[in-house]
Amino acid sequence: MTLSPAILLTLIALAAVLVARRGIAAAARRSPVAARLRLVYGLVGTLLLLRLVYAAWMVPPVASLVMIAAAWLPVAMLRLAEELVRRHAPRAVKLAALVGAIGFSVLAVTFGLVWSGAAIAALAAFQMLAMIAVIVMLMRGRGELSLSERRAADLFVIALLLAMPLVLTDFQRLFPHLSVRGGAFAVLILILATSRLVAAEGRPRQLFGDLLLALGGGGIVALALLAPPGLGIEMLPIVACATAGAALLLLIERFGLDDDARVGLVSTLVGVEHRRSAMLAAHPLLDRGVLVEGDALSDYPPAVIEQLAEHRLINGGLVPDDPALADAAADLLGHYAASHLIRLSQRPPRFLAVSAGGLSEAALDEELELAARLLEGAA
Repeated sequence: MTLSPAILLTLIALAAVLVARRGIAAAARRSPVAARLRLVYGLVGTLLLLRLVYAAWMVPPVASLVMIAAAWLPVAMLRLAEELVRRHAPRAVKLAALVGAIGFSVLAVTFGLVWSGAAIAALAAFQMLAMIAVIVMLMRGRGELSLSERRAADLFVIALLLAMPLVLTDFQRLFPHLSVRGGAFAVLILILATSRLVAAEGRPRQLFGDLLLALGGGGIVALALLAPPGLGIEMLPIVACATAGAALLLLIERFGLDDDARVGLVSTLVGVEHRRSAMLAAHPLLDRGVLVEGDALSDYPPAVIEQLAEHRLINGGLVPDDPALADAAADLLGHYAASHLIRLSQRPPRFLAVSAGGLSEAALDEELELAARLLEGAA
């Protein structure tokens, strides 16, 4: 097996999957969304590994396994979307995804290496329809989600829209003359998007910044490689590999922190000098927070603010039986693009608005509650 651009791109994408699976390991033990995402990573990694094996050993059993992994990926994506929006997909969509996965698995075992053009086109259509169904599901019922959950859903929608045409280029029978296939880039886009959520920075526009950074880094490397003696080399594969390599380096840097250390909010604060300014600067989640006090609260009835200040930690699910209080909390969270308000003092009312991102686990509320106690007691 020669190290062609296609093989190199697949190796880079597989390395990115392994980095991401390790980086999300601790969150997956506590967050259902992160657990489903890790399952998607695992299935994508299996598919990439099988494609590498098939490139070296073109036998029917391996071809069948590649097709089976590709057929079940839409089911895993649908389960992830269900967890993201906290509701089940329509029964018909779930049934169609399951029947399609089983049906194409049977076809893979039956056809092996001799897949017809019609069967390839059907698999491509199945994957595209499944991705469209996931996008529709993520865009519906947005009013029931918190701001961080909406951002997470938007980030996945953008990633899927960018990935769809790239996934199609992987079907060689449909596009036989392409010098570079886009499947590896689709994987990198998905992981770049989800890495933003793990880092509690789930703003959709940041994904485009990551892509531009990877493309710029890849372009610089490609230009350095294509010095005058090499101008006769086809440029697109080199630019593609260099861009994918830049994206991988970006992911390694982002997932470079030990996962347990990333979520250790309370342990970070305990080891800091007992001053509020020092404690707020000790952890990225708090350091990016916005102070909410004084004039920022003047638009709300004083009685409502006093009631809010009775709560040490406020999130989108606060006191649903009190509409005025819930509306004020939702309005403040939305205004500051926050997932939580941490009380810094009750009298006068002072809060810190923080955004925990779309993969924040339930255990984070407990850590934020303890952090609020520490911060409120600090000078």
